[in-house]
Amino acid sequence: MTDNPEKVICGQCDLVLEVPPREGHLVGYCPRCRNAVHHYRVRPSRVSLCYALAAIFFLAATDSLPFMAISAAGIEQGMQVLDYTTVLGAQDMWAASFVIFLFMQFLPLMTLLTIIAGDTGKILKKRFFFMPFLLKILHFNVEWSMVEVFMVGVLVSLIKLISMVNIEYGSGFWTFFAFAIFYLLAVSRFSEEEMWNYFAPRDKKHLKRSPDAGIRAEPQNFCSCTCCGEILDMENETECPRCHTGIRDRSAQSLHKTLAFTLAAIVMYIPANIYPMMVTTYLGSDLESTVIDGVITLWELGSYFVAAVILIASIFIPIIKILLLLYLCWSVKKLRRTRNRVFLTVVYRIVEFIGKWSMVDVFVVAIMATIVRIQNLMTIYAGSAMISFAAVVILTMIAARSFDPRLLWGYGKDRADHSHAEDDKVTPDKTPPEEPQNKQVPAPAAG
Repeated sequence: MTDNPEKVICGQCDLVLEVPPREGHLVGYCPRCRNAVHHYRVRPSRVSLCYALAAIFFLAATDSLPFMAISAAGIEQGMQVLDYTTVLGAQDMWAASFVIFLFMQFLPLMTLLTIIAGDTGKILKKRFFFMPFLLKILHFNVEWSMVEVFMVGVLVSLIKLISMVNIEYGSGFWTFFAFAIFYLLAVSRFSEEEMWNYFAPRDKKHLKRSPDAGIRAEPQNFCSCTCCGEILDMENETECPRCHTGIRDRSAQSLHKTLAFTLAAIVMYIPANIYPMMVTTYLGSDLESTVIDGVITLWELGSYFVAAVILIASIFIPIIKILLLLYLCWSVKKLRRTRNRVFLTVVYRIVEFIGKWSMVDVFVVAIMATIVRIQNLMTIYAGSAMISFAAVVILTMIAARSFDPRLLWGYGKDRADHSHAEDDKVTPDKTPPEEPQNKQVPAPAAG
């Protein structure tokens, strides 16, 4: 351990931790809440740059090459991956078209450009003036990018189409899957912390005092920057000296915001299940189907796997998210009776992880409406519930991100009160105080 070791503050339980020097692909976990607080990577800039360049290439190929084609009764209909923008627009679904384009194209592209610019500057030893701004919005771009969800939506659409029409896969179909894989690899290997340290180096002189490791930061009047992770002294600073983000107490209105967005999601969930999600015109007759109707139809046709995927993604996950968010808010109010706070933190991570996967059904409808347009035989239109269902997904994701998990560990109840320092320490049954503050385990293959 060095004389002046690097320290971090866990973003989920507010514990101050020392970061020991390590080499190789490792992840440092918080010993109290088991949150990943630090990543050790080998040559992250070169690796993530290669993956990002490959992802950009395959994205450009996907957008310009034929995606897939279907044929039935001697009639053939093809599509490119961006055709959903014009098809949904023609059906007065511009809002849904914009949301899909944002999550599937724009935000992933911005993420890749940020990775390429940052890695290129680091390798060439150039400090681009615009990088701090790109790094400030990178976290948002990554969280709301849904490349992997769209990939699952494509697979589900294929299984539904196989029983209806003949399918031919275009070159853009294969390049899309290559793009999705390289995109996920680029994001997983990119070191945001290394970029901040290079383009906006830390000035340790701004801290007139240092937080003690092993206890929470709040009783010591320290916090971490919500943007770059810099440790800030709330007694002497009003904004982060590195990224110039103002210090704000995000826990103050956390419960109110979470409950408001959750209740809004409940309201939108009603029309999402009452109104049709998809309208199929077959030989001049219209057949409207809600989300549950689609699950029942697929089950009756023997497509049990697809029916289960739609049922879980479109019915169970939204309900589970809403119930778990309400449970977390209730747990904060009853915090004195709560014993297993690690369990509640895991519940929060589950809610945060499953948030975007409910968008699978929205992507499936968009793909089906784009490709199934066989004149005088069969045409599929997006139903009005598509917008309501997308709103449910977005609102629950915002609700999850509005919730401050530090509240589960008593954050805000004893600010500037050092009498609670003994309660802040790592409990002996989890990690003894004399042990290192970080626990390192091998990282996944992707970094």
